[in-house]
Amino acid sequence: MPARVLFSFLFGYAVSAIAVTQTLAPGTVFRDCPDCPEMVVVPAGSFVMGSPESEVSRDKDESPQHRVTIARSFAVGRYEVTRGQFASFVTESGYRSPDGNCWYWDGREGKGKDDDPNKSWREPGFPQNDRHPVVCVSWNDAKAYAEWLTKKTGNRYRLLSEAEWEYAARAGTSTARPWGDEASEACQYANVGDLTRNRVVSPGANKQWLLYHDCDDGSAYTAQVGSYQRNAFGLYDMIGNVWEWTEDCYNDSYTGAPTDGAAWLSGDCARRVDRGASWHLNIRVARSAKRHGAAVGNRYGIVGFRLAKTLTE
Repeated sequence: MPARVLFSFLFGYAVSAIAVTQTLAPGTVFRDCPDCPEMVVVPAGSFVMGSPESEVSRDKDESPQHRVTIARSFAVGRYEVTRGQFASFVTESGYRSPDGNCWYWDGREGKGKDDDPNKSWREPGFPQNDRHPVVCVSWNDAKAYAEWLTKKTGNRYRLLSEAEWEYAARAGTSTARPWGDEASEACQYANVGDLTRNRVVSPGANKQWLLYHDCDDGSAYTAQVGSYQRNAFGLYDMIGNVWEWTEDCYNDSYTGAPTDGAAWLSGDCARRVDRGASWHLNIRVARSAKRHGAAVGNRYGIVGFRLAKTLTE
């Protein structure tokens, strides 16, 4: 369906923006305003959601496997929403979240804490710049950002459904991870719990017990978005960097789950699903099928979000 957008052609690593009216083909990169997230058009398609019983470290809530068919192409954030983009939202809208403190990792004490009111998306407890993914944002915060961007651009922005997220992360693969089954190859493709994280964040940690990736991705905490290899759909950091909020309510199995890519809006809706693992986490978690449910008002230094955009109604 034709639509007027601020459109970007990708030539190698250079992106130039021009206004154009046309149907957006899969792989197209565009943005709707100078400080809007870059979006990538993901094709329609079908995939098997969840993990097989043979997958190492799988959890029971990743089953039963089921086929999901997404009938129309849609756009997905090329990167996770950055701190700079979230700052623009707060500045322009005056948004103030009602939610509480941010969970963060206290390296001195070697444990997670959430009792410091000074920790926030502005100061998560580790260094960031405006190209890093925003963290310490609740599901409510992510929804508020999407609603603001919808009003700002006149286009419908939203969180991905859980099925859309896994489809986009797998990008045509059926292995445990988008690059294959081997966790040891993660550091080319993702910012995960690795040797750098152990050395800087938790020196002296028992790597074998923690099951951290036996490779070095060069990032102790978050990395600037796009620092690692993209997947086959042209999306970065679908695994690692930060967990990403999705629209779906949490359910402890896929029994009764939608098969058309829609968000599952029944179940435990006080918790929403986040996907993708983070800079902090190990080989059990950094998998395409891994899911987690968190309270909508909780904030974490390991959780952010990316957006989807509906291209046709």
